[in-house]
Amino acid sequence: MPWILGGCGCLTLIILIVAFIMFGVYRTSKKVSEISSQIRTAAQPKAGWSTYVNVKEKLPADLQPNFVAFSFDYPNSFDVQPQGKINFVKVEKSAPAGKGNTAENFAVGYAWFTPPDAQSDALYDKLLDDLGQQLARTFHNYKELKRTSETVDGVRSKAALFQADFNDAAKTMIFGKTIVVHPPGKKNGVSMLLLGTSLSRDIKSADDLGVKGESADILRSFRFL
Repeated sequence: MPWILGGCGCLTLIILIVAFIMFGVYRTSKKVSEISSQIRTAAQPKAGWSTYVNVKEKLPADLQPNFVAFSFDYPNSFDVQPQGKINFVKVEKSAPAGKGNTAENFAVGYAWFTPPDAQSDALYDKLLDDLGQQLARTFHNYKELKRTSETVDGVRSKAALFQADFNDAAKTMIFGKTIVVHPPGKKNGVSMLLLGTSLSRDIKSADDLGVKGESADILRSFRFL
């Protein structure tokens, strides 16, 4: 009889332990499921927006050695432009006058940092100088206005604000902002170009870029992967 009672007691204890473990596994599994659901929800763009993810295999061969993994959301009022040889991607919003009349655009290219583990204002300024020289050859009456600190996806960076025009009779103004970002642990980073024109309803000066307009929301959604 004592052995029988003892066996029953042990069996009851084992059942309780197993039940406790199963309950713990259930709670953990439920918590993981809830967290995964939250991540999936957070990763989904809001209604009327799409997500661009930079994929190395989808880039031209010349751009693949400079690949940086990132994503951003953009509204359906922006169109992805044909792939070029300099930028990973460019999305553009047309003015009410129709296609061919730019209101805003947002482009992401690559930027080499030498040495790759360096983080300094001098290095950022050198890259912004180089970008400024390229833009001066592209835009009529290019003029840099100022440089400011910037934070992109939590990464400290630096930006240059500028203005130019289309060299047309109406003197359509171009407002621009270039940003260079070097994510920690990456051998190279990205350069971003935000543009707005006087045809935009929201962008009235270079100071508005990254603050107003839909291109500002695109910049805020940018994430390194």
